[in-house]
Amino acid sequence: MDDPTRHSSKTGCDRFAGRVPAGLEVPVVLKKNGVRHVRRLANGEEEELLSVGLACSECFSGPRLGKLLQPGFDYEQKVMEDLLAGNFASPLSNHTSGGVTEQLAQFVEALEPHLPWKEAEKLDWCVSLQLEGASAVWAAIDMVLQEAILSSGDKKRKMVAVGATSYHGPPSTSFGANCPLWQKSYQLQYPVPIAGEPFDEAVYMDSYDAFLEAHAHEIGVILFEPQWGSSQAAYPWPKKLLKTCIVKAKARGIRVVCDEIMCGLGRHGQGTIFVSKALDLDPDAVTFGKAIGGGVYPIAGAILKQGRDKLCQAGCSVMQSHTYAGSSVRALMTATEVLKEMPNWLTHVTKLGQEMAHICGYLSKVSEGMIMTHGQGLMWGGLFTKKGEMANPEFKARALKCFRKHCDEVGVLPYLVPAGGFMVTPMVDVDVGTIYEIGSRLEKVILRTMDELGWQGSNEGESKQELYEISEVVEDIQTCQPLLHSTKSCTSCSDFVCPDVRMRFVRYDY
Repeated sequence: MDDPTRHSSKTGCDRFAGRVPAGLEVPVVLKKNGVRHVRRLANGEEEELLSVGLACSECFSGPRLGKLLQPGFDYEQKVMEDLLAGNFASPLSNHTSGGVTEQLAQFVEALEPHLPWKEAEKLDWCVSLQLEGASAVWAAIDMVLQEAILSSGDKKRKMVAVGATSYHGPPSTSFGANCPLWQKSYQLQYPVPIAGEPFDEAVYMDSYDAFLEAHAHEIGVILFEPQWGSSQAAYPWPKKLLKTCIVKAKARGIRVVCDEIMCGLGRHGQGTIFVSKALDLDPDAVTFGKAIGGGVYPIAGAILKQGRDKLCQAGCSVMQSHTYAGSSVRALMTATEVLKEMPNWLTHVTKLGQEMAHICGYLSKVSEGMIMTHGQGLMWGGLFTKKGEMANPEFKARALKCFRKHCDEVGVLPYLVPAGGFMVTPMVDVDVGTIYEIGSRLEKVILRTMDELGWQGSNEGESKQELYEISEVVEDIQTCQPLLHSTKSCTSCSDFVCPDVRMRFVRYDY
């Protein structure tokens, strides 16, 4: 018999099988203003909070987002007028068997200046468009394997090497380390550095070399995440080590794919759209996705460095194709505008990456060994350590539950990850004052978690969250920097962030 309380849904979403266990109520997002969201909870109440995770899925907000969406909005408005009048109307989408839309060429033109290879104009590159990241990774592997087979004639090297902690999409069907339903007989796992664990580069390289020695003959493609996403909470690869690993793989004839679904699109703070370009990684293919659709439309893709002509001559193309692969006009138009706008914000991201380093360094220190932090640009994360009682899985599970509860209380929503921590990946146009507000709220969460757990340093009868007061007083005004002032990331004046608040984080970080 049905539970009589089972269908008393307040949000109407208990039939949705999504990120939470099936049947549980999920909050309904009612309004958004940058990272500030208003949600309706399962009990019918509304709350405002800072939604600062969202897995790198958004880049611009407010007037900036409106500007990006405007061309597509105007286009669709004209389409609606023609449809209602019974006239021929421009397509909003088209099945891939019937041709493409004019907006595809405009997107490709906007993408070309940002390709992550030297003298890209001389390459016979091509791009496959998909709806989401997992399919983009499949498309990248698909294209480089076909190109490799056509170039070498070797059809035996079809295995895919993935990092031992990697995530490239839903684990049941995508490439990556986790295999919850089926064993993935088509992939092998190579060793990777693990955030927070002792690391000896010489020992690591020995293990990586041994892996290549044992398996290079069967591997066609190796996947790298230049900066890990949820599997290691935004931990960046050591730069020189990453390039060394890529060079060694390519020397053995293995094609390299860099998955930049999360860390690309300038979020990495290195001053380019693709981090592969900034680090001179020279991959054979690179993926993109997430926020390139403005956080509004689903679009992702994979770019093959070279081999388009070879595929054409052999009568081949990407196999990972489907009804809506690159067919949405609104998605293409928005992605085109994002690619045009993003270069204007690269300096801003670099600056806020420096501020995030202060904030995360501070949070790590005030946690007194409970949390370690890492990241770059506007992609940062924290993981609960294995120090002291945190080495006990039951205690760590309790800590994570406490952390989540206090996030709800304080009104901040980072991206909680299965690795045992969180990620902070606000939209690219976030202002510096909001960055420090995020840091202040996370500080409260951490200190309250320490209190509840009785973590070392919590004195009986003294609440940890009261030890570090936030002053709201703005005192001296300094000369601002015009370039950063225009994007509200200037810290030389008090227009966008309280100097007392900022210096509390900065001083404690040193």
